[in-house]
Amino acid sequence: MTWYTFFKSIHVVTAVIWVGGAAMIQAYALRILRTGDGRRQAEFSKDTEVVGMRVFIPASLILFLAAIGMMVNLNWSWNQNWIVLGLVAFGFSFVLGAGFLGPEGGRIAELIEQQGPDSPAVQARIRRILTVSRCELIVLLTVIVNMVVKPVGQNGWFWGMLVVMVLGIAVVLALHMRSEQQVAAPATK
Repeated sequence: MTWYTFFKSIHVVTAVIWVGGAAMIQAYALRILRTGDGRRQAEFSKDTEVVGMRVFIPASLILFLAAIGMMVNLNWSWNQNWIVLGLVAFGFSFVLGAGFLGPEGGRIAELIEQQGPDSPAVQARIRRILTVSRCELIVLLTVIVNMVVKPVGQNGWFWGMLVVMVLGIAVVLALHMRSEQQVAAPATK
């Protein structure tokens, strides 16, 4: 085993933990939201906050350090488009997770204590945080494809992946806005 393969192994394992965990959270979220059980949704929200802060943030930091190890070991250029996308996505996801998703989970927990799990404000914030994390998951999945394909000298692939990512995020946001309108509609009748 070389240092490169060591760092690559760590990089891949932490990516699997981070992205696979995020995908599983979304799978559970879809199931739990369909129950309409506010208490169950609130407990799920609290659990995902813990997983995010104690699993995803450390995994993403280790992933980043392993990526640096790979870059240094192979003397790769930092200005390749697939590497820049990975760095930008990492920064976006890390800031989003540490700056919004984690703290918002804590704010939701406080709101649950004040208003109860079935409060419309609590339910709206749970839906919003899950929508934001779905958008993040789309970014992470795009990065995985980007890292596997490594579209060096193939700008069409690179830009195509970016377009698909943006379209995916747009679809998630449109579905969220539509569902929020459906939730609000019965209250206005």
